[in-house]
Amino acid sequence: MKTKSYFFYLALVGFLLLFGTISCKKEDPCESKTCLNGGTCDNGNCGCTERWTGETCGTQQTPKVIKFTKLELTKYPAKTTTGGNWDPSDGPDVYMKIYKGTTLIWTGPVFPFPLDPASGQNPVFSPATKPELTSPLEEYTIELWDKDTAPDTDDFMGGLKFKAYNETNNFPESLRIECTSCSTGYKVDLEYTF
Repeated sequence: MKTKSYFFYLALVGFLLLFGTISCKKEDPCESKTCLNGGTCDNGNCGCTERWTGETCGTQQTPKVIKFTKLELTKYPAKTTTGGNWDPSDGPDVYMKIYKGTTLIWTGPVFPFPLDPASGQNPVFSPATKPELTSPLEEYTIELWDKDTAPDTDDFMGGLKFKAYNETNNFPESLRIECTSCSTGYKVDLEYTF
């Protein structure tokens, strides 16, 4: 009888030790949690980087401002719509404008030398005052103009409507604003502020 009690006692102690060990093991809440886009898990919650939000950091955060850090003119008309030269002695002296709706938000400087369509080179603008789009989900218009001296007025060379951002574009570093039938085209480098 003593042997049975002894074995019963050992079994009970073993069971309690086993149960106590199992019940003390804490489950890591991050073990089954996947955080996307560079997010990190802490105590079962994802901490997202500045560009992402949501339970698993899978939703893009809309930026407050998108800045154009560099503008490249990829396409422009060599001649006016009537077939003439833009300027009497050389190529056009160009600058850009950006509108939000009908409101002019930015006028760029005149490119430092007249364009030469025969050169095959795309002029690149890195203006000191960068265009800032403060309503990233809105539609904007970019226009190209030929600067003329008085009494002549500046000549419109072409323009395009565009949206610089959408909720699924994964924050591209650059944006192409162009179409095959358009007279002008642009490539812009982007910087995001959140």
